[in-house]
Amino acid sequence: MKEIDEAFIKRVYASSAYLWAFGVLISLAIWQLLISRGLEPARYWGLMTALGWTMGSLMSVGTLWSLEWIVRRAFIPGNLGAKKNLFKFSLAKLVLIILFLALAVKLGGKSFSFIVAFCAGVVLTQAVIFLKVLGKLICEHFNDSNEGRPQCTRDHQ
Repeated sequence: MKEIDEAFIKRVYASSAYLWAFGVLISLAIWQLLISRGLEPARYWGLMTALGWTMGSLMSVGTLWSLEWIVRRAFIPGNLGAKKNLFKFSLAKLVLIILFLALAVKLGGKSFSFIVAFCAGVVLTQAVIFLKVLGKLICEHFNDSNEGRPQCTRDHQ
């Protein structure tokens, strides 16, 4: 596989934002459908699902952003304070993750739809990265095996 360009992570953020919005719209649409059918237990289902998806997605994107941020600043040749900064950053990140998870448990701990949507949101960026790399591999295979035929030229995968 060819090297991944520097704008790859920015495209992951953009795709994650589109998928987040799509997930919120789907959960609210299903919620409206359940309400229109007169299902009383579904009264808060869509809101809790959208909230869980949003919080999980924030955690996923935030974790990716923090990793990108520390790698760009700490892993510079000749940076003597990198170990110390990495330790401080990792400790602060763990504290923030614990506080964020405590907030998630407080807000949606008894809602099954919240928990499922939160877990799905947590794997959002990993799924986006996996699918983008898979698409790149498929395009490379398609281009190598179809000489003289139309090529897969999507550079913004």
